[in-house]
Amino acid sequence: MTATPEVGFWTGSIAYSPAVGPAVTISLGASDANGTQWVLNDFSGLDGVPTAGQVVQRAGDHGGYASPQFLAPRPITLTITASAISQAQRDVARYALHQAIPVGSGGGSDLALFTFNEPVAKQCYVRGSGTAVTESCVSTSEVEFTVGLIAPDPRLYSAVQHSAVGTAGSRAAGLAPPWTPPITLPAGAPPASVSVTNAGNFETRPTVTIQGPITAPQVQNVTTGQIVSYSALTLGAGDLLVLDFMNRVGTLNGVYRPADVSSAWSVMPPGATTFQMLGTASSGASMTVSWYDAWI
Repeated sequence: MTATPEVGFWTGSIAYSPAVGPAVTISLGASDANGTQWVLNDFSGLDGVPTAGQVVQRAGDHGGYASPQFLAPRPITLTITASAISQAQRDVARYALHQAIPVGSGGGSDLALFTFNEPVAKQCYVRGSGTAVTESCVSTSEVEFTVGLIAPDPRLYSAVQHSAVGTAGSRAAGLAPPWTPPITLPAGAPPASVSVTNAGNFETRPTVTIQGPITAPQVQNVTTGQIVSYSALTLGAGDLLVLDFMNRVGTLNGVYRPADVSSAWSVMPPGATTFQMLGTASSGASMTVSWYDAWI
């Protein structure tokens, strides 16, 4: 009878895909292809997040003024043990873990994906923090790491991305029975509308993709009334306008395209939100809303 490897009861992973070179994934709470057992012994930083901001003292009076305050980047510390079948494989594990922790020299997008398998799995993008990855070689085949990470975005996201699609012309707009001939249909196809739900406890930022044909496309957050518009833009069939609400930028077929200066980029708070695609659309134009649930 083969004994079950001791890999602990917390599971997750650190996955890094550099711009140049092979991708590397460390599966925590599992044995890898070399027979090394990776155990997540302890962690911190997956609960509350520090804030950035201050209260300014009142001049000549008690108390202070509450200046703007926001959530700071999320610091995370992991304690990991790698138990290998030999000293040589222990060293392979050492180098692999260091390789999986980027330092960010490739720019802001040079991040690893850390996943923690709670009952509802959470994930965030991280890189090495100001502290080094430290090692303690317990034996010739076992090493314990202390890994300092920093997540620039403090949110913890669902491991699964959700999406919802609305198509222009999929319903008759402004008409309700009973009808009395003659019937005049509204010009153009009716707008696409989708209702989405953020199942987390903190606001998240969606990505909205509009596919033509449509003229002067707009995306309205019906819940808040905020609109992102492109009044001078016409999309042909197959053209894709992608709106990144996190970074507040739009791209047309992969090329940056600024929105109207009057645009207001919105967020998805916890719970239900409705988005609507406006503009002069032909039947078949569509809007896809993609998002991750977010927790803090």
